[in-house]
Amino acid sequence: MLFLYSVFFRLLILLSMFVSGTILACSANETCIEKSSWHLGIALGVGVKTNPLVDGDDIPLVILPDIAWYAEKAYFDNGELGYQWISQPKFAFETFLTFDRESAFFSFLHPANILAPSQGASTSTSDSSVSPEFPGPSDPADEGMQTIQRSLSIDEIASRKWAVNGGFRGHYFSTFGEWQLALLQDISNVHKGQLVALQYRRKWLWRDWQMRLRLGTDWKSAALLDYYYGVSKRDTTLTEYYFNGKSGWQTYLSIDVLKPINENWSWLAKMSYRRLPNSLTDSPLIEENNIRNVFLGVAYRF
Repeated sequence: MLFLYSVFFRLLILLSMFVSGTILACSANETCIEKSSWHLGIALGVGVKTNPLVDGDDIPLVILPDIAWYAEKAYFDNGELGYQWISQPKFAFETFLTFDRESAFFSFLHPANILAPSQGASTSTSDSSVSPEFPGPSDPADEGMQTIQRSLSIDEIASRKWAVNGGFRGHYFSTFGEWQLALLQDISNVHKGQLVALQYRRKWLWRDWQMRLRLGTDWKSAALLDYYYGVSKRDTTLTEYYFNGKSGWQTYLSIDVLKPINENWSWLAKMSYRRLPNSLTDSPLIEENNIRNVFLGVAYRF
């Protein structure tokens, strides 16, 4: 059954690239991009995205590109390639392909790390973060006081691959904002997991200030979370570390604030907080149960 579902999902994604449809929609609260046109922008500033993994480097945010292209039917928007089937004032529906972003915390050659030196790199070579601590004979008084340290450095585990997701997304536009519901499936057979994403978006204009809010929750399947955060014999022979990832909900809040300087330049502030699923709190790979993102700078629109 799962095999048939996966095949059907892939065929539908491919067909969506060839079947005729309607023009891409945008809500009344959003700036539309004209069809067959590029949208190019770049933000320069100082920021950081925290890495919740043990010995994971925080990601410096120095240059944030914004690249989008919209044809009459298909589109490319910051790494997402899609096709919109329905575009109405109240509803929109599209299919799309995108890279799974879960492995970004495991990739040490992440583009963000190339743009500026890492501020959170771990230089410690101590084995205390990669192996359990057992009571030793050197200090009998401490016997029975020590416990196994269930922290496993990502420097010592098997690599996690990038996955490609295919998905469906529906939009509902109202005067109070926009609702989105998306379903994604790994079509690259890396982890074979699924993701369901529910998001609410709202934009406010106050004088010349523009504020954008995103509030949402993602349900991630056990196959997805276990592939990235589970620990098994592929990573270590020490069974004390073994952990099976279970499905869970990941909630988040994001706020963007823009203030125009002139026709092309704007001040930009971005803040977000993402809570990891409770099912992952006991994973030996995870050091923090949240991901924080802060950026302050200027944005330029070409």
